[in-house]
Amino acid sequence: MTGDRRSARAIAADVRSGAVTAVEVVENAIAAAERLDPVLHFLDELDAAAARAVAEQLEPTGLLAGVPFLIKSRTPPDAPIIGRLVAAGAIPIGWSTRARPGAISQTFGWNGHDYTRNPWDLSRSPGGSTAGGAAAVAAGVVPLATGGDSGGSLRIPASFSGVIGFKGTHGRIPRPGGRPLGGLTTAGVIGFNLDDVILATSIASGPHRLDPTALPRWPVRVLEHRPTIADGDSWLVGAQSRRWRVAYRSTLGACAAEPGVDRVVRERIGAVDVELVDVPLELAPTEEAWRVLSDLDNGRGVEASAARRAREVRDFNNTALADLFAEVDALVTPTTLTVAHGYDQHEQSIVTGDPCWVFNVTGHPAVSVPVGKSQGLPVGAQVVAPHGADEVALAVARLLLVDLPLPPVH
Repeated sequence: MTGDRRSARAIAADVRSGAVTAVEVVENAIAAAERLDPVLHFLDELDAAAARAVAEQLEPTGLLAGVPFLIKSRTPPDAPIIGRLVAAGAIPIGWSTRARPGAISQTFGWNGHDYTRNPWDLSRSPGGSTAGGAAAVAAGVVPLATGGDSGGSLRIPASFSGVIGFKGTHGRIPRPGGRPLGGLTTAGVIGFNLDDVILATSIASGPHRLDPTALPRWPVRVLEHRPTIADGDSWLVGAQSRRWRVAYRSTLGACAAEPGVDRVVRERIGAVDVELVDVPLELAPTEEAWRVLSDLDNGRGVEASAARRAREVRDFNNTALADLFAEVDALVTPTTLTVAHGYDQHEQSIVTGDPCWVFNVTGHPAVSVPVGKSQGLPVGAQVVAPHGADEVALAVARLLLVDLPLPPVH
């Protein structure tokens, strides 16, 4: 795949037809990884031998037949998302970097001896904590990478790296630990092609024996081309045949978005056929509630009063957003307040992902798509929709999406 950003669906179609073998596809991805990792440091570990062995034995029938992908490091081996992607024919070639344990900021990647770099600018971070996955997808090494999003860990690196990160409604993809107490984290995927991300999410969705409380399976039609009205899926049709009502907020917290980031997102909204509606939205501050819920998710002790306050913030914001979505179909924000920051700023407390973690606390679906560049670096727009209305978020995101070229390092 070096320099060739073919979609996962196109790769799988060629493997199923016999136009190319899974071994050839995997060898291409391994070669790209071996060439680019010394520059970008996106790998926690490459497992070329296992990937080759799987490719040699693959029955080329699955929806993701022969598609190489990366697993976020420290993902449990029994994670349903991994098992289901593999069952669909996808082949993991290794594990991607994530933030260094104990780091002040999580918007970096660390492979044990160096920090992950952004292929758009080697002096910058690709974001985090799904850092390596985003860098590898952006550079064209693999079309998909897995991750988890508890505070923007899919969306922030997608924004910094010019790719797509999707956090479905909480519970969209089952997790091996089952239903958590705090309920922040949603498993998901990063990709450069929106339909690939949708397909992979659909494949991974649905209850699992390790998480029987996950949402019902989320089926989507499999398309091997850009969807049109003739394809017949109601939500895909809606993306092109109806005029969506959207609200825009340049920030959801105390910190403002960089003027360049705000301008790129506003201009992109103005360039597509949506109705921009000015609707009031007042949200309670999220930081304290997020930390309490994170402590609950990670088995740390929480005072009853703090848990009660966190629940009150969640309830208040859910109600405020329900009122907003009674007037509009979707909310659009910059995904991050800034473009990618320096990879060497890991000891600083960096505020850039404020628009993201609000929706981990509430559990709304949210997707980040590239909408342009500022200072030569990608800018992402986040699209949020009501609980369960993942299709709406993705339909609006499809309108806003700008296909960026391969970055300088690829």
